[in-house]
Amino acid sequence: MDVTQALEDLTAEHAIRAKLAQYCQGVDRKQYELVSDCYHDDATDSHGPYDGDVEGFIDFLKDRHAHIGSSMHVIGTTSVVLSEDRRRARSESYCITYQHLLPGGDDPFAGNGDAGAGSWITIACRYVDIFEHRAGAGWKIWRRTVVHEWTKLEDSADYVPLNPGWPQFRRDTTDLVFSSLDELSA
Repeated sequence: MDVTQALEDLTAEHAIRAKLAQYCQGVDRKQYELVSDCYHDDATDSHGPYDGDVEGFIDFLKDRHAHIGSSMHVIGTTSVVLSEDRRRARSESYCITYQHLLPGGDDPFAGNGDAGAGSWITIACRYVDIFEHRAGAGWKIWRRTVVHEWTKLEDSADYVPLNPGWPQFRRDTTDLVFSSLDELSA
């Protein structure tokens, strides 16, 4: 492989990893336009309880996350394999998701309907994605399949309350991650 091809491959892998991070941040901060931007318009997502197009997936996320107080996706081992023509790539990303299920929801991952309400759920899965590079859009997910490994429910009583004097998470654009970059130069 020549140096030019190696740099192009590294650039492609970087763009794919950036989309994976954007997806997690979008879900965890309930910024669904960020999530939607990770997918091509004709993409599909097979998430377990949801299997269909991106528009329907975003609706599924909005409905489910209306009853989730806290959400944190952690991406671990990630592999990216480019097709020979460099138009597509398959990635596999290990993911652990920690979420606080609020009362009133019927979470499809919790097992028995409302049984997990007020609990914490940990979901271990892998995102097996087909990314496609398109002119004007760049690298985005064309096909996603979530491969589930295991799920665990825990009682909220086992968790220690956060100190109110510490910086706290927000599930919207008031979260610290969305603060102005101008603050960094001060």
